[in-house]
Formats: sequence, structure tokens, C-alpha cells
Amino acid sequence: MFSEKGYDATSVREICEASGITKPTLYHFYGSKEGVYRALVHGTLDRVREDMTRAIAGEGTLRDRLRRLTRTYFEAARGEPDLARFILALTHDPPSSAPRTDFLRFYDSILMQVTRAIETGEARGEVGPGPVDVRLLVLMGALGEAAHGYLLAGRPDLTPDLADTLVDVVLKGWIDPSSHS
Repeated sequence: MFSEKGYDATSVREICEASGITKPTLYHFYGSKEGVYRALVHGTLDRVREDMTRAIAGEGTLRDRLRRLTRTYFEAARGEPDLARFILALTHDPPSSAPRTDFLRFYDSILMQVTRAIETGEARGEVGPGPVDVRLLVLMGALGEAAHGYLLAGRPDLTPDLADTLVDVVLKGWIDPSSHS
């Protein structure tokens, strides 16, 4: 309902009808419409952060870790596209359009983990030296563009093969050419 109509335009009655519960049940479990919003949005952000943390923190090369991260990111968008669209829209909507959510904290926590992975990969000699902030823009920009294209137009298809290819192409640009002479 929130994805289709927006938070403000969705009534408690509509939420109850769509979910097949009574208002007293909604109020008992969530307290209010805002409680439903918080459970949905914050629960999703927490789950996605945990999944992405698990993916990037696991063992393996930088390539392995970024591939897992990218696959996880794609799975989140593919698995619940309406929810992904709603959450992405919230990041662009005026703050008054829904209860306040700390999207910056979510975003920064992911960037911090990717930064550490890139720095570790660089220290291991898996990629050449380079500006981590620019590398983050390239990688996260590619992920975001793929997800936005999928959510908007249904393309590209967010497959594991695309995730792997995307990471391989990005990493190819980070390899120090002098190390292959």
C-alpha cells in the first residue's frame, strides 16, 4: 500500500483490509500506522544491512567479497521490487512525506565495510593503489544504476552472472597495469 499510494495517502483501514487483519490487531502489534512503517522500513534496512555485512565480511579475495555483496544487493531488489522502490523513493522524498528514517546511517555503514574491503584488497596487492572514494563511486554507482534500471524498466535482469561480470569489469579498472609486466 505504501509503495502504491505513499505513506500519507495510505489509511489504517486500507492497511487492515489489504492484510486481512482488524484495526485492534494492527494497533496491538504495531501501535499505529507509523509503527507499521517502522517495522517495514527499519526491518528491511536492518535485514539488508545484515545480509550485506555477511557477504562482504566473509573470507576470500576482494573479488569474492564484492561478488557476494553485489549478488546480495541484486537479490534484495529482485526479491521485493515494490518494497525496494518504496524505500528508494523515500530517500528522494521530502522529509515530511513519511516518518523520519536514518538512511544516511544505513548508507554509511555499507560504505564503511566496502571501504575496508577495498583497502584490504589493495594491501594484499589484489588491486593497484587508487583513490578509495572514487572506487566507491564507481562500484556503488554501477550497483545503483543496475538496481534503478531493473526497478524502473525491468532491465537489466539482476542475475548472479551480471553481478559477477559487473564486479569483474570494475576490478579490471583497479588493477595496477605495472604489476603485469
